[in-house]
Amino acid sequence: MSRYELALCQRFNPEIHGFNENTSSPNIKEHYLCLFTFEITPLGLFESAIALSKYYCATIEIVETVLLEPGQECIAIYKTFWLRIFQSYIRKWLIRRRFTRSARMYSYLLQREHRPLNISL
Repeated sequence: MSRYELALCQRFNPEIHGFNENTSSPNIKEHYLCLFTFEITPLGLFESAIALSKYYCATIEIVETVLLEPGQECIAIYKTFWLRIFQSYIRKWLIRRRFTRSARMYSYLLQREHRPLNISL
């Protein structure tokens, strides 16, 4: 069994989730809470997970769950963080690449248009 799970996660907010200095974990404030975990099953359950994420204003992530002491809060450690950074980098690279190709084509067409014809008889 894998230690990673598909989970509904939300950043800890003391106004929403509550914080009691006597019973809550002291370092809960820097973490994401794992609200629900999902089993990977057919598409119908995934649609309900998306509906839950919209209702709770949370995200569905691949995470490793950890229980904090002494409050027994279930926190989520994201495992897709670097994947998102890589995707963002590749998207920007593709956009720049398309722009440079179109700019090169435009300059080539301008040069071709202004080049005099050498016709020798």
